[in-house]
Amino acid sequence: MSYPKTFLLAVCLLLTANTTIAQSKVYLEPRLGFGTFRMQSMKELQRVMIANTGLNAKATDTYGSYFQFGLNVVSEIGDQSRIGFFIEHGSTGGRVAYADYSGEFLLDTPLNYNAFGGLFYHHQAIKESKLRYVAGAELHMLMTNMKLEAYTKINSQTESSDDKFSSYGLGFKPFVGLQYPLMHFPTTLSLGYFVDTNYPFHVPGEPKQQLVINSNNKTIHPGWNGLRVNLAVSIPIVR
Repeated sequence: MSYPKTFLLAVCLLLTANTTIAQSKVYLEPRLGFGTFRMQSMKELQRVMIANTGLNAKATDTYGSYFQFGLNVVSEIGDQSRIGFFIEHGSTGGRVAYADYSGEFLLDTPLNYNAFGGLFYHHQAIKESKLRYVAGAELHMLMTNMKLEAYTKINSQTESSDDKFSSYGLGFKPFVGLQYPLMHFPTTLSLGYFVDTNYPFHVPGEPKQQLVINSNNKTIHPGWNGLRVNLAVSIPIVR
C-alpha cells in the first residue's frame, strides 16, 4: 500500500505546527491500530448490485476488520495530561465474485480514509507501579475515497466499469487504555469506539453528483463506526 500524498503532507504540517509550542515537552507518538467497520450502507450497495445482475452471487468479502496507522504530535499540559494533533490512514473493502455456466459477476469496492484532528488524554500512575491508566478522546476530520469496479458477463454480453467516489465527514472516538515504559519509552495500548457521520459518496470535485442505488435516489455513505484498538509509543523530541 502506497502512502497517499495528502497523508504525507499532513505529517509535515503537523510537525511544523507543533514546533511553535514553546516551553513544553513535545512527543511524537507513532501508532498502529486495528478496527472494525459497520459499513451498513456499503453492504446494501453490494446487495442491490447483486440483485440487478439476476445471478445467484454472494458477497465473499464484506468490509472486514483491518489495520490503521498514524502519528500523534502532543505536548504536555501539566504533569498528567497531553493535548495535540494526529493523522491516521485506514482501509477496508468488499468483494462479490461469482461465475457459472449462466454468467460471471465481479464487484470490488476498496475504500480508504485519511483523517486528521485533535486529541486529549489524561494518564495517571496505578498506585506506586510503573503501570498507568489512560483516558482520552479524539475528534476526526475524515476524507474517504472509494473505487467501484464492476464486471458482468451474461450470455456472452459483457459490461465493465471503473469509477471513483469521495466523501467527507466527522468522527469522534473516546478511549481508555494502559501505559507502560518499554525500553524507557511509554507505550500505550488503548481501546475505543469510533462514531462517525459522513456526506454521501460523490464524484470527486462534484459534490452534487452523488452515488445512488435505486429509483428513490437513496445515497451511499461510508460507515467507519466500530471498535478500535491502538498501540502507540511516545518519543520525546523537544524537552
